[in-house]
Amino acid sequence: MSGPVDLTVAISTLGAGIDRIQLPEPVAGIRYLVLHQCPQQVSSVLLRADVRVVALDTVGLSNSRNAALEQAETDLLIFADDDTTLFLDGVQSLAQSLAAAPDLALAVGWRAERLPSQARRAYLTRFNSGRICAPEFMVRRSLFRTAGVRFDPDFGLGARFGLGEEYVFVTDALRAGLRGITLPVVTGSHPEESTGDLWSDPTLMAARQAVIARVFGRWALAVRAVYMLRHRHRFDSLEGRLRFVLGTGTFVRDKRSALD
Repeated sequence: MSGPVDLTVAISTLGAGIDRIQLPEPVAGIRYLVLHQCPQQVSSVLLRADVRVVALDTVGLSNSRNAALEQAETDLLIFADDDTTLFLDGVQSLAQSLAAAPDLALAVGWRAERLPSQARRAYLTRFNSGRICAPEFMVRRSLFRTAGVRFDPDFGLGARFGLGEEYVFVTDALRAGLRGITLPVVTGSHPEESTGDLWSDPTLMAARQAVIARVFGRWALAVRAVYMLRHRHRFDSLEGRLRFVLGTGTFVRDKRSALD
């Protein structure tokens, strides 16, 4: 299928973060839905016919994403944040892939900084979707609504566990029987360090443990062991590695890596 497909870009923001939003020039078929938590005055750059700003009285990124699922006016919806740059050609590639395959509920691209040279089309599984974050993934709202899949408010910025909301959301969808694909297309850029890149904060390490437990259940200990071995250079002691695997806390060396 060629030509533009109607879609919504849902941008989550908090307080004065709304002033960071930089939108592309208007494009036919693309609407912007700005979810504004702790709302302040709206910047004049958002006063456009293709932009709708919704003030929310909730906190937490997962609550913002759930509001997008409820408030969007198109079936296809891609998630973004106030500090991301959108590449609309890649966004439309995801939309066209979903439009051409009505049984697919989810299509995932890549951020410009992370697209590997060997990236290829593949179906999503619990083992290849841990890297997914905004603005990489687009959903078909109708299938998610039918399956009853939403973001878990216990995960993500502003929640009890400060990361992993996308991974939990995607794997909940897969568990519910929904299908998704990953494609070698770039949908945006986020050159700044993300929460998932931080390894020195013990609360985020506990969140990683919680995400793995949420996704893998009784297999969590084995998965944490594999995950620890993959990232063993991030831990500063054998004790820290064991604590991570056993789910009792951890110690880490530096800040950089990702939940992938």
